[in-house]
Amino acid sequence: GEPYAGQLAVGAVVVNRVLSSVYPDTVTGVIYQNRQFSPVASGRLAIALAENRATPACYQAADEAMSGVTNVGNCVYFRTPIEGLTGISIGGHIFY
Repeated sequence: GEPYAGQLAVGAVVVNRVLSSVYPDTVTGVIYQNRQFSPVASGRLAIALAENRATPACYQAADEAMSGVTNVGNCVYFRTPIEGLTGISIGGHIFY
């Protein structure tokens, strides 16, 4: 449900985490790390994958992020906005 820029930003966060020594060193490891991404924890990601809901834009954003394109610099976190949180606002999330 995010705009393309938001999809790219999420992909960039995943790549930034893979490149960090603080997180797992694989995309799968980052995505499925315990308690990190709510769509994984809630089962929504599994449902979306099972129902083949990924759009061509999703694949394009993933490909770009994997090739090093980023619109969030070195951010490794994102969430819905809360008071006092600063960062890069894209779609319905703040990246920081």
